[in-house]
Amino acid sequence: MAAKHRDRFEIARSNFLRAVMRLQDVLQVDESDIVRDSLIQRFEFSYELAWKCLFYWLRDQGETVPEMVRPVIQAAFRAGIIDDPQTWERIKDNRDETSHTYNEGKAVEVAAFVRAHAISAFESLADRLRTL
Repeated sequence: MAAKHRDRFEIARSNFLRAVMRLQDVLQVDESDIVRDSLIQRFEFSYELAWKCLFYWLRDQGETVPEMVRPVIQAAFRAGIIDDPQTWERIKDNRDETSHTYNEGKAVEVAAFVRAHAISAFESLADRLRTL
């Protein structure tokens, strides 16, 4: 396999692990409008880095998955790198909603989703990626 996929994976993994730590940091702060905005931005960064990292890992493993979120999530599930593709689909959907418009009610909903579901999915992925 081309070294470029391994190199890109290593960079994406490092960036993803840092992004998750930054997201964990903001989750420790009492929520306010500013903290919520920061949480959502860090959630978006973490998500983008997560699926790119998965893409490069899959390519490094010889998968011919297209560089598109849904096929990457499905292939990562089949490979045993993520446990719950439905949660990852919800992560994708929430990220899509927050990146295109700002709605206070949706921001509150997404922040609650990150606290309840997304952070554990990111942490689980981070744990797996540390061993690859």
